[in-house]
Amino acid sequence: MTKHVFGYHAIEELLRRGPVEGTLLVGRRNERIERLVELAGRAGVEVSEVDEAHLAGLAGSTAHKGAVLTVRRGSPTPKGDLAVELARLGDRASALVLVLDGITDPQNLGAILRSADLLGADLVVLPSRRSVQETGTVARVSAGASAYVPLVVVPNVSAALGSLKDRGFWVYGADMQGLPCHGTDLAGKVCLVLGGEGAGLHRLVRERCDALIAIPSAGHVDSFNVSVAAGILLYEVRRQQGFPGTRPR
Repeated sequence: MTKHVFGYHAIEELLRRGPVEGTLLVGRRNERIERLVELAGRAGVEVSEVDEAHLAGLAGSTAHKGAVLTVRRGSPTPKGDLAVELARLGDRASALVLVLDGITDPQNLGAILRSADLLGADLVVLPSRRSVQETGTVARVSAGASAYVPLVVVPNVSAALGSLKDRGFWVYGADMQGLPCHGTDLAGKVCLVLGGEGAGLHRLVRERCDALIAIPSAGHVDSFNVSVAAGILLYEVRRQQGFPGTRPR
């Protein structure tokens, strides 16, 4: 399967991370594009010059900014196996898993993956149906973070939550009617579940949660955008866990 990744930061992170089997397609040349060409050379990735119309066709818009990376084998974030990933986490005392129950907007998924990377989420879980998957737009919006966040696609979110519970995770679903997140004990092994745009958590997923948590808010609109809510809740969990694994900037 071929994926088309565009956006300078997304392509740069993939080329740095490697290995990548594909082709870097470039149009107009500038300093940033020359940098990508240099990185492609180091990674052993072929570079081909094409016209702007061809790039726009691959990216689906003119937002390619002069380059598209076609990935022929593998993907920006390999789809792992849940059991294998949970075994990798082992008995980590402050593990954090993010489960997304039906996110459909690639812009939101990209923004969520960016927050997940910056706040050191150990794993992100997506359903295989009724959910956006990784696309070039997701990689671009995540600014390349999708290349680093471990990602698993599962056929059934409720069953995945059961597996997480068996591994000692406490499962917290995000819901406007939930308990205030800052007053809930979110230390230890935490699984955070966010529902899709508008629809929220599915009934069976909600019933699997140990508790529902909410972000205190003021103002006049109903709720936070799901990507904003994800960033706030990920931060609150990591704050209570003592920000394990973070580095000073």
